[in-house]
Amino acid sequence: MVGFILILLLCTKSALAQDESMLAGISGEPVEIHADKHEFTFVRGMYENYQTSASSGYRGIRNRAWWQTDFDGADRNLLRALRRYTSIDTSSESFKPMALTDPELFEHPFLYINMKRVPLYSGNGPNFSASEAAALREYMLRGGFVMLDDFWGPEHWQDFLAELAKIFPERQPRPLALSHPIFHCFFDIDEITQVPGRGVTWNFGWGFTLDNADYPTSVHGLFDDDDRLMMVVNFNTDLGDGLEHTFDRFYPTRYCNEAYKLSINYIIHAMSH
Repeated sequence: MVGFILILLLCTKSALAQDESMLAGISGEPVEIHADKHEFTFVRGMYENYQTSASSGYRGIRNRAWWQTDFDGADRNLLRALRRYTSIDTSSESFKPMALTDPELFEHPFLYINMKRVPLYSGNGPNFSASEAAALREYMLRGGFVMLDDFWGPEHWQDFLAELAKIFPERQPRPLALSHPIFHCFFDIDEITQVPGRGVTWNFGWGFTLDNADYPTSVHGLFDDDDRLMMVVNFNTDLGDGLEHTFDRFYPTRYCNEAYKLSINYIIHAMSH
Protein backbone atom coordinates (compact mmCIF):
# COMPACT_ATOMS: atom_id res chain seq x y z
CA MET A 1 0.00 0.00 0.00
CA VAL A 2 1.43 3.33 -1.03
CA GLY A 3 2.24 5.54 1.96
CA PHE A 4 1.40 9.19 2.18
CA ILE A 5 2.70 12.07 4.29
CA LEU A 6 -0.11 14.52 4.94
CA ILE A 7 0.28 18.19 5.70
CA LEU A 8 -3.21 19.41 6.46
CA LEU A 9 -4.15 23.02 5.85
CA LEU A 10 -6.57 25.05 7.96
CA CYS A 11 -9.82 26.06 6.34
CA THR A 12 -11.36 29.47 6.86
CA LYS A 13 -14.38 29.89 9.07
CA SER A 14 -16.36 31.65 6.35
CA ALA A 15 -15.97 28.73 3.96
CA LEU A 16 -17.88 26.51 6.37
CA ALA A 17 -20.92 28.74 6.64
CA GLN A 18 -24.04 26.73 5.94
CA ASP A 19 -25.25 29.17 3.28
CA GLU A 20 -21.96 29.22 1.38
CA SER A 21 -20.75 26.35 -0.71
CA MET A 22 -17.41 24.88 0.24
CA LEU A 23 -16.59 25.05 -3.47
CA ALA A 24 -17.71 28.67 -3.85
CA GLY A 25 -15.76 30.41 -6.58
CA ILE A 26 -14.97 27.28 -8.59
CA SER A 27 -16.56 27.42 -12.01
CA GLY A 28 -15.92 25.56 -15.21
CA GLU A 29 -13.33 22.86 -15.62
CA PRO A 30 -9.77 23.96 -14.88
CA VAL A 31 -6.89 22.55 -16.85
CA GLU A 32 -5.68 19.46 -14.99
CA ILE A 33 -2.92 16.94 -15.38
CA HIS A 34 -3.66 13.26 -15.85
CA ALA A 35 -4.84 11.23 -12.88
CA ASP A 36 -1.74 9.02 -12.86
CA LYS A 37 0.47 12.08 -12.34
CA HIS A 38 -1.02 12.78 -8.90
CA GLU A 39 -0.29 11.22 -5.53
CA PHE A 40 -3.93 10.57 -4.63
CA THR A 41 -6.47 8.94 -6.94
CA PHE A 42 -10.13 8.57 -6.00
CA VAL A 43 -10.97 4.96 -6.85
CA ARG A 44 -14.59 3.96 -7.44
CA GLY A 45 -15.36 0.26 -7.31
CA MET A 46 -16.91 -1.43 -10.35
CA TYR A 47 -18.86 -4.55 -9.44
CA GLU A 48 -21.12 -7.18 -10.92
CA ASN A 49 -24.74 -6.82 -9.82
CA TYR A 50 -28.16 -8.26 -10.47
CA GLN A 51 -29.04 -5.99 -13.36
CA THR A 52 -25.86 -5.17 -15.25
CA SER A 53 -22.28 -6.30 -15.67
CA ALA A 54 -19.39 -4.46 -14.02
CA SER A 55 -18.30 -2.90 -17.31
CA SER A 56 -21.78 -1.94 -18.49
CA GLY A 57 -22.14 1.71 -19.41
CA TYR A 58 -18.62 2.86 -18.59
CA ARG A 59 -17.77 5.87 -20.75
CA GLY A 60 -21.34 5.80 -22.04
CA ILE A 61 -24.78 6.93 -20.96
CA ARG A 62 -26.92 3.91 -21.74
CA ASN A 63 -27.23 0.93 -19.41
CA ARG A 64 -25.58 2.69 -16.52
CA ALA A 65 -24.65 0.17 -13.86
CA TRP A 66 -25.41 0.77 -10.18
CA TRP A 67 -21.74 1.44 -9.46
CA GLN A 68 -21.94 4.48 -11.76
CA THR A 69 -24.50 6.35 -9.65
CA ASP A 70 -23.33 9.98 -9.27
CA PHE A 71 -20.32 9.25 -11.52
CA ASP A 72 -18.30 11.23 -12.32
CA GLY A 73 -19.62 14.52 -10.98
CA ALA A 74 -19.35 13.44 -7.35
CA ASP A 75 -15.81 12.16 -7.90
CA ARG A 76 -14.61 15.37 -9.52
CA ASN A 77 -16.20 17.67 -6.95
CA LEU A 78 -14.82 15.74 -3.98
CA LEU A 79 -11.35 15.93 -5.51
CA ARG A 80 -11.77 19.70 -5.98
CA ALA A 81 -12.62 19.98 -2.28
CA LEU A 82 -9.60 17.88 -1.28
CA ARG A 83 -7.34 20.16 -3.29
CA ARG A 84 -8.93 23.30 -1.83
CA TYR A 85 -8.90 22.29 1.85
CA THR A 86 -5.85 20.05 2.14
CA SER A 87 -2.38 19.81 0.64
CA ILE A 88 -3.07 16.35 -0.78
CA ASP A 89 -1.66 16.20 -4.29
CA THR A 90 -4.73 15.60 -6.46
CA SER A 91 -7.02 17.24 -9.03
CA SER A 92 -10.50 16.86 -10.46
CA GLU A 93 -9.09 14.46 -13.08
CA SER A 94 -7.57 12.15 -10.48
CA PHE A 95 -10.37 9.58 -10.36
CA LYS A 96 -10.51 6.07 -11.70
CA PRO A 97 -13.27 3.43 -11.88
CA MET A 98 -11.69 0.08 -11.13
CA ALA A 99 -12.86 -3.53 -11.08
CA LEU A 100 -12.69 -4.95 -7.57
CA THR A 101 -10.48 -7.76 -8.85
CA ASP A 102 -7.95 -5.44 -10.52
CA PRO A 103 -4.50 -5.99 -8.92
CA GLU A 104 -3.90 -2.23 -9.16
CA LEU A 105 -6.47 -1.74 -6.41
CA PHE A 106 -3.80 -2.62 -3.84
CA GLU A 107 -1.81 0.47 -4.85
CA HIS A 108 -4.55 2.76 -3.53
CA PRO A 109 -5.48 3.29 0.15
CA PHE A 110 -9.09 4.41 -0.41
CA LEU A 111 -11.98 2.75 -2.26
CA TYR A 112 -15.49 4.15 -2.73
CA ILE A 113 -18.41 1.82 -3.44
CA ASN A 114 -21.89 3.07 -4.24
CA MET A 115 -24.46 0.62 -2.87
CA LYS A 116 -27.37 2.11 -4.83
CA ARG A 117 -30.58 0.19 -4.25
CA VAL A 118 -33.62 1.85 -5.79
CA PRO A 119 -36.52 1.09 -5.72
CA LEU A 120 -36.65 0.08 -2.07
CA TYR A 121 -37.13 -3.65 -2.47
CA SER A 122 -34.77 -6.43 -1.60
CA GLY A 123 -32.52 -7.97 -4.23
CA ASN A 124 -31.30 -5.10 -6.41
CA GLY A 125 -27.88 -3.52 -6.10
CA PRO A 126 -24.51 -5.24 -5.69
CA ASN A 127 -24.19 -9.00 -5.77
CA PHE A 128 -20.48 -9.58 -5.17
CA SER A 129 -19.00 -12.57 -6.92
CA ALA A 130 -16.71 -14.94 -5.04
CA SER A 131 -13.66 -13.37 -6.67
CA GLU A 132 -14.83 -9.82 -5.86
CA ALA A 133 -15.52 -10.75 -2.23
CA ALA A 134 -12.09 -12.38 -1.91
CA ALA A 135 -10.39 -9.32 -3.40
CA LEU A 136 -12.22 -6.96 -1.06
CA ARG A 137 -11.29 -9.11 1.94
CA GLU A 138 -7.62 -9.10 1.01
CA TYR A 139 -7.68 -5.39 0.21
CA MET A 140 -9.02 -4.45 3.63
CA LEU A 141 -6.84 -6.87 5.58
CA ARG A 142 -3.78 -5.45 3.82
CA GLY A 143 -4.61 -1.94 4.97
CA GLY A 144 -7.15 -0.65 2.46
CA PHE A 145 -10.12 1.46 3.52
CA VAL A 146 -13.60 1.12 1.97
CA MET A 147 -16.37 3.73 2.03
CA LEU A 148 -19.90 2.43 1.33
CA ASP A 149 -22.58 4.96 0.44
CA ASP A 150 -26.20 5.41 -0.63
CA PHE A 151 -28.48 2.59 0.45
CA TRP A 152 -31.74 2.80 2.33
CA GLY A 153 -34.21 0.90 4.47
CA PRO A 154 -34.32 -2.39 6.42
CA GLU A 155 -34.51 -4.64 3.36
CA HIS A 156 -31.35 -3.14 1.93
CA TRP A 157 -29.60 -3.35 5.30
CA GLN A 158 -30.25 -7.09 5.24
CA ASP A 159 -28.94 -7.20 1.66
CA PHE A 160 -25.80 -5.38 2.83
CA LEU A 161 -25.28 -7.90 5.64
CA ALA A 162 -25.60 -10.72 3.11
CA GLU A 163 -22.97 -9.12 0.88
CA LEU A 164 -20.70 -8.41 3.86
CA ALA A 165 -20.95 -12.06 4.92
CA LYS A 166 -19.40 -13.04 1.59
CA ILE A 167 -16.37 -10.89 2.46
CA PHE A 168 -16.11 -11.34 6.23
CA PRO A 169 -18.47 -14.05 7.52
CA GLU A 170 -16.82 -13.75 10.93
CA ARG A 171 -17.28 -9.98 11.37
CA GLN A 172 -20.21 -7.69 12.07
CA PRO A 173 -20.40 -3.90 11.64
CA ARG A 174 -20.96 -1.76 14.69
CA PRO A 175 -22.28 1.80 15.04
CA LEU A 176 -19.62 4.51 15.16
CA ALA A 177 -19.98 6.91 18.08
CA LEU A 178 -19.49 10.58 17.31
CA SER A 179 -16.48 10.48 19.61
CA HIS A 180 -14.63 8.23 17.14
CA PRO A 181 -11.48 9.91 15.74
CA ILE A 182 -12.75 9.63 12.17
CA PHE A 183 -15.25 12.39 12.92
CA HIS A 184 -12.57 14.73 14.25
CA CYS A 185 -9.43 14.04 12.20
CA PHE A 186 -9.96 17.15 10.04
CA PHE A 187 -13.41 18.68 10.43
CA ASP A 188 -15.15 18.36 13.80
CA ILE A 189 -18.42 16.57 13.09
CA ASP A 190 -20.83 16.53 16.02
CA GLU A 191 -23.97 15.41 14.21
CA ILE A 192 -24.66 12.99 11.37
CA THR A 193 -26.95 14.82 8.97
CA GLN A 194 -29.04 12.92 6.44
CA VAL A 195 -27.86 13.99 2.99
CA PRO A 196 -30.80 13.70 0.61
CA GLY A 197 -30.78 11.64 -2.52
CA ARG A 198 -32.85 13.50 -5.08
CA GLY A 199 -35.02 10.59 -6.14
CA VAL A 200 -35.39 8.99 -2.72
CA THR A 201 -35.77 11.64 -0.04
CA TRP A 202 -37.52 14.46 -1.89
CA ASN A 203 -40.89 12.68 -2.01
CA PHE A 204 -40.48 11.56 -5.60
CA GLY A 205 -42.58 8.48 -4.99
CA TRP A 206 -39.98 6.19 -3.46
CA GLY A 207 -41.90 5.82 -0.21
CA PHE A 208 -40.44 8.29 2.29
CA THR A 209 -39.21 11.86 2.65
CA LEU A 210 -36.23 13.62 4.17
CA ASP A 211 -35.60 12.82 7.86
CA ASN A 212 -38.31 10.17 7.98
CA ALA A 213 -38.08 8.63 11.45
CA ASP A 214 -38.34 5.14 9.94
CA TYR A 215 -35.08 5.73 8.03
CA PRO A 216 -32.63 7.14 10.59
CA THR A 217 -29.20 8.05 9.28
CA SER A 218 -26.29 6.18 10.84
CA VAL A 219 -22.62 5.45 10.27
CA HIS A 220 -21.26 1.99 11.01
CA GLY A 221 -17.73 0.64 10.98
CA LEU A 222 -16.09 -2.70 10.28
CA PHE A 223 -12.89 -3.41 12.21
CA ASP A 224 -9.97 -5.84 11.92
CA ASP A 225 -8.45 -7.89 14.75
CA ASP A 226 -6.38 -4.89 15.87
CA ASP A 227 -9.47 -2.66 16.00
CA ARG A 228 -8.40 -0.76 12.88
CA LEU A 229 -11.33 0.68 10.99
CA MET A 230 -11.41 -1.02 7.57
CA MET A 231 -14.81 0.06 6.27
CA VAL A 232 -17.21 2.90 6.95
CA VAL A 233 -20.88 2.33 6.12
CA ASN A 234 -23.16 5.32 5.45
CA PHE A 235 -26.76 4.16 5.84
CA ASN A 236 -29.99 5.99 4.97
CA THR A 237 -28.05 8.85 3.42
CA ASP A 238 -26.56 9.77 0.05
CA LEU A 239 -23.24 11.57 0.31
CA GLY A 240 -22.74 11.01 -3.41
CA ASP A 241 -25.71 13.22 -4.28
CA GLY A 242 -24.46 15.92 -1.94
CA LEU A 243 -21.14 15.88 -3.79
CA GLU A 244 -22.59 15.59 -7.28
CA HIS A 245 -25.13 18.41 -6.97
CA THR A 246 -22.83 21.11 -5.61
CA PHE A 247 -23.58 23.42 -8.52
CA ASP A 248 -27.31 22.57 -8.76
CA ARG A 249 -29.14 25.67 -7.53
CA PHE A 250 -32.14 23.55 -6.50
CA TYR A 251 -30.10 21.32 -4.18
CA PRO A 252 -29.62 22.78 -0.64
CA THR A 253 -26.02 23.86 -0.17
CA ARG A 254 -25.86 22.81 3.48
CA TYR A 255 -26.27 19.16 2.53
CA CYS A 256 -23.42 19.43 0.04
CA ASN A 257 -21.18 20.85 2.75
CA GLU A 258 -22.06 18.02 5.14
CA ALA A 259 -21.18 15.49 2.43
CA TYR A 260 -17.81 17.16 1.84
CA LYS A 261 -16.89 17.25 5.52
CA LEU A 262 -17.67 13.59 6.11
CA SER A 263 -16.02 12.41 2.89
CA ILE A 264 -12.84 14.42 3.49
CA ASN A 265 -12.61 13.07 7.03
CA TYR A 266 -12.92 9.54 5.70
CA ILE A 267 -10.10 10.07 3.23
CA ILE A 268 -7.83 11.74 5.80
CA HIS A 269 -8.45 8.91 8.25
CA ALA A 270 -7.80 6.28 5.59
CA MET A 271 -4.53 7.88 4.52
CA SER A 272 -3.24 8.41 8.05
CA HIS A 273 -4.12 5.04 9.58
